[in-house]
Amino acid sequence: MKTFLIVALMMLGGCAAVPPILETPKDTVLVSYEDVVMNKAAKDAQARWGGVIAQVDNNPDGSVIEMVHYPLKSNGRPNLSKASIGRFKVFVDGFIDPLVFKQERVVSVLGAVGEPVEGAVAEQVYIYPSIHATGYYLWEDIEEFDYSKVQVTPFFRFGHGFGFDLGFPYYRSRHSGIYRESGRIRVRSGNTQSGSSKGNQNHTSPNVQDSPNPNSQPSSTPTRSSNTTTASEHNRKYAER
Repeated sequence: MKTFLIVALMMLGGCAAVPPILETPKDTVLVSYEDVVMNKAAKDAQARWGGVIAQVDNNPDGSVIEMVHYPLKSNGRPNLSKASIGRFKVFVDGFIDPLVFKQERVVSVLGAVGEPVEGAVAEQVYIYPSIHATGYYLWEDIEEFDYSKVQVTPFFRFGHGFGFDLGFPYYRSRHSGIYRESGRIRVRSGNTQSGSSKGNQNHTSPNVQDSPNPNSQPSSTPTRSSNTTTASEHNRKYAER
């Protein structure tokens, strides 16, 4: 009985949790990529998708990330060992740095399903499902390397050379053991980043607010208003271009 409890606790402890920026209430119904492609999901339905970055574009209205879709694991990370069935576009209210969100980086997003967007892959016309992101998570790079090594371990028998045992000749010699070991190691970079479309806040480090300086003069530069474009308006503007 104790062994069963220990195994159960280990299994529960091993369950990976979704990053906080991608969490949803328990009663939230998330639509799949397949449902949206087959027109089985309503507009503005909640979705959590992920995949590999193909391209990042920045425009006056925000940023657009073109993604190659992959199914998600239980922890919300795209499973690259599964087959991809298409692409989609992610609209983010804010700036996404293409030097950080590079091609082939792995990203998961949470948001509302938008209108399909017409585009092209190379010279082929492509209709992209779209999602207006409320949160996104850039996963760390994980590289796998195969290794192989050979180890020679000497060991000796007592005595060596010719001799007789029970009237039969024998020859004792020195021996060495040769062992071959191979496997695969995983190297994690730790370069994760998460954010929200509401102000494009970065959640990789705590926000530090400077205390006001009593001797500082008020700035005459007008502040830029926040982007309040809705998902449908954003997609419509993008589709009309």
